[in-house]
Amino acid sequence: MGKITQEQIKKINSKCMNDWGLDVQYYIFHNEKTLLKQIKLDDEHYLEFALRYNYKNQISLHISKFYHKQGDYFASSNGLGKRVILDETQVTRKNINNLIEFTNSLTDDECMRINAETPVTKSCMFVESEEF
Repeated sequence: MGKITQEQIKKINSKCMNDWGLDVQYYIFHNEKTLLKQIKLDDEHYLEFALRYNYKNQISLHISKFYHKQGDYFASSNGLGKRVILDETQVTRKNINNLIEFTNSLTDDECMRINAETPVTKSCMFVESEEF
């Protein structure tokens, strides 16, 4: 389990652009720093973009669509969402600064463009997500 101080979180978030920020829960449970951004679609739906390293140590963007009914505590999603590799380079060290650098170009419009061009991830083990 990862440990991080409020000061460290603020320092990382201050370097991020375009409403990106550290995914604190992911860090605590997986001990890996990733960045998160949410774009509201309507009163009950939003897209969540996670900027992280994949299993090949390449920078990738994971996109999930969530349904959050007003009054409910938790949001829900189905399927595996979408994944796209943003940088094919296989790094030897997962550095948060490389992810932060991507936040300069990943505006809301750019994230929505990537979402529109990326197909839903398919797997034989899970029910396929609807297109979003």
